[in-house]
Amino acid sequence: MQLTQCRIKRVNIFSNALADSGYVGRKRDPALLGFVYAEVFPSKETLSDERRGQTASSGATLILRREAGVKCGDLAGVFGDAPDSRVMQVERYPGHLTVRTERL
Repeated sequence: MQLTQCRIKRVNIFSNALADSGYVGRKRDPALLGFVYAEVFPSKETLSDERRGQTASSGATLILRREAGVKCGDLAGVFGDAPDSRVMQVERYPGHLTVRTERL
C-alpha cells in the first residue's frame, strides 16, 4: 500500500517502562525506541458516561508500513515529540499496519 506523501508525519515511539519514584510507587519513565513515518488520521473527541462520570477520549489512527515494529502498550508522540498517546490496537494487513491510539 502506498502512503500518501502529503499526509505522512514522523511519529516517535517510546517504551512503556516504569521506574521507582524514590518514594512510594512507580512513575512512567519512557525510553525512545525510534521513530516511524505514518499517515495520521486524528479522531474527534468523544464523551462517554462511566461510573466515575463523563470522560473525554480522543486519539488517532495511524497507517504504517508492515515492517514497523509497533506493538500494543507502546507510547507514541503523535501530536508532538513527547509521548502523548498509547497504542491500543494493532491490526496487521498484507501491505500495512493500522494502529489505533488513545490520548494520555
